[in-house]
Order: sequence, then structure tokens, then C-alpha cells
Amino acid sequence: MRQTFCALCAASVCVMLSTSSAGAATVRVTIENLSPSGGVALSPFFVAAHDGTFDGFDDGSIASLAIENVAEAGDSAQAIADIIAAQPAAVAATAPANVDGFNSAIYTPGTSGFIDLTLDPLSNRFFSFAAMVVPSNDAFIGNDTPAAIELFNDMGEFVAGDILILGDQIWDAGTEINQLTGAAYVVGQQGSLGDDEGGLIALAPLATQFAPYLGQSVPSGGTFNTVPQASAAVAAISFTLIPEPANLLLFAGGLAMLLLPWRHRSTGLRAG
Repeated sequence: MRQTFCALCAASVCVMLSTSSAGAATVRVTIENLSPSGGVALSPFFVAAHDGTFDGFDDGSIASLAIENVAEAGDSAQAIADIIAAQPAAVAATAPANVDGFNSAIYTPGTSGFIDLTLDPLSNRFFSFAAMVVPSNDAFIGNDTPAAIELFNDMGEFVAGDILILGDQIWDAGTEINQLTGAAYVVGQQGSLGDDEGGLIALAPLATQFAPYLGQSVPSGGTFNTVPQASAAVAAISFTLIPEPANLLLFAGGLAMLLLPWRHRSTGLRAG
């Protein structure tokens, strides 16, 4: 009988944690900077859930204004505006480093942040992200394939897995020359004074991208002294489905109904 009870409880938990197309689902997006001390920091992230057709950028293409703003200034406002204009049902936001991040915004090495998104499992099936990698002139991370990261399947079931971003997945936006002058997140430099490059988005060699900033002081304290390595993790993104209050109440009520006969039987055994 105890095994049957445990099985029923497990089934109830599964129902509570699943989602369907009948209603919205709340997904917590957690972001971590996995770089070592002295390594790169990350700007607040542009995050979006959409139908899989919005393509923010492509390898070998000219960066849009939205990507240029992310890659040069860590500014996701234009990216949010673009995706909402293209897909009104999309959900987009800026996710700051609200857990020990610098100024509660910048993901310094070892810090993290999270944001909760309320999504329609059918129209917000896929996930996109972008963030500036600093110190740099125009380095960024992001997914160039719009349907590569699936949050829900075509039945509305939550299927998201964790994402690991490696050093060799850092993009050069091709919009600004990689040099100390005009570099963002370097003490004594003004990020708006960089020189235009007129290049294309590419996965440039890491030493080329970050060598100009080695030994420079950064606003969060200390110096930048560790260039990202191609096979080393820079960041991680994970997803958690958060049960809605109504589902929790439903689960609690169902669990109480399951416990009631079990309690009566147990009481009877003690009394007998």
C-alpha cells in the first residue's frame, strides 16, 4: 500500500511540473558567468522566447543596429524592440546579474542572475539570447540559429535543457576595431570613442579579440589578465519550470485527498 501511495504522489508531482497549451507557463532563466577570476565579464543579457522564426544575426553578415548595440555597449533595448515588432506574441527582456553581480547588472566571474518569463508554450517555444563580453570593443555571445534552443515541444511540454557557452563561441561583431581606444569596461577608456571597422560578424581568434586589454584595470576591481580559452566554459544558461500558485493549490488538495484514507487506515490500526 505504501508503494501505491508513493507512486500516486510521484504522479501528482509530475502533473504539477508539466505544462500544456491550455495556459501560460512561468520559466526561470538562470545565467552564470563561469569565467575564472581575472577573466571576462558579461553585460546584462538580452533574452527572448519566440516562435522560432526570429533570426537576430548570422555568421558572416553585417551586424544589425540591435546586435551592434549589444556588442558595443551591452544595450539590449533595440533587440527587444525588434523582436516584439516582428512577433508581437514574443516575450523579451533584459536579464541583469542580480545575484552578486557588479552594480547588480554586470556578470563578473563567478556571479549569476535570473529572470522569470511568463510564456505561452506554443507561441514561445524557442529561446534566444545575446550579451556583450567585456573588456572588448565589440565581442558578444548569442545564438545565430533561431530554433536551436527549444523550451517547449510542439505539444506544449517543457523540454528545455541547460546551455553551456564556450570560449570559441564568442563572436566579433565586426563593427569596431579591436583596440584599447574606445574599449568598454576598461578604466580610463570611453566606450563610445571606438573606431568603426565595417566588418562582418565572425568567430575571430580569441587572442586577436582580447589581447589589447590584457593588464588593464576594470571597473569592478582588479585587472583583466585571462583571455578566454576555446574549450573553456564562459557562461551557462539553465531553465526551470516554476509551478503557478493555482497548480500548487491543486497539488496540495490532491495530496490531502490521497493522505485522508491513508490516515484513517493508520488510525484504525493503532486503535485496534
